[in-house]
Amino acid sequence: MDIRALRYFLQVAETLSFNRASERLNISQPVVTRVIAQLEHEIGTRLFDRTTRRVSLTPAGTVLLNEVRPLIAHVESVQQTVRHVVAEQSGKFTVGYTTLAMQTVTPDLLRLFSEKYPEIELDVREMTTHAQVEALLSAEIDVGFVLTPVEDEALTVIPLHKERLRLAVSSRHPQAALAGKNKPLPLAAFANEEFIIPCKEQFPAVYDEIIRLCEEAGFRPRLRSCGENQTCVGLARAGLGVVFVSGRTEDIPSEGLEFVEIAAPIPELEIAVVWRTRDPSVLLQPFRELAEITIENGRIN
Repeated sequence: MDIRALRYFLQVAETLSFNRASERLNISQPVVTRVIAQLEHEIGTRLFDRTTRRVSLTPAGTVLLNEVRPLIAHVESVQQTVRHVVAEQSGKFTVGYTTLAMQTVTPDLLRLFSEKYPEIELDVREMTTHAQVEALLSAEIDVGFVLTPVEDEALTVIPLHKERLRLAVSSRHPQAALAGKNKPLPLAAFANEEFIIPCKEQFPAVYDEIIRLCEEAGFRPRLRSCGENQTCVGLARAGLGVVFVSGRTEDIPSEGLEFVEIAAPIPELEIAVVWRTRDPSVLLQPFRELAEITIENGRIN
């Protein structure tokens, strides 16, 4: 029985409406319904009588409501006290992120965190996944938004989002004419191409994933290394190879390029949030709670 479930119960009990409770909590009604069902299962009895027209408390629900109200009030008082302590200590929360993470899930979660905890100063730093792992282990950053896989027993990794990939090719490429028709092509159709790929030293997760995707498609890619993402795209525009890019191509200047959809299995990169498993920081706990609730409620996908 966790505090979050009791908060949901309190809202439903006070409004006697799952719909109004979900509006108060700013989450979807199915999530509220599921959490209440789990709470009832854990307690071993129904807390609400539900009909098509009304919701009412059972005797057990009434007893729980009388106990929960002062408990939640105490928890909120403790949280407010902690926030004041954090503010007095001029707390700074340092977040690392990859370019792809900042293009997808990171901004929404950082915005929600800043809105809920305005007293905490956010320090955000663009870093590769490898650099973030090193910075987490040395306590230089508190949280990272990385590309998986990240395998270290000292770190907790929570998947957030899978980003579909396309191939960017020169508009003069033989396959470019098919791009405008949104006709997916098998990755093996590009087996003879040179794949422009970030250097492994800087972007090992991306490098390894692209190699894996090509090998699963039945070929070992010929590689041309580059440094930054913009450089890689520029080389593809010049006709010197093809390059994987995010499915969100609106941020990439399209002149001289076409974007080719890849047929199933669709290549993807997974973005995750990661932190030290045994981190006593008072600043980490509110971020963890917000991230877990946000993910469960489907506000990140």
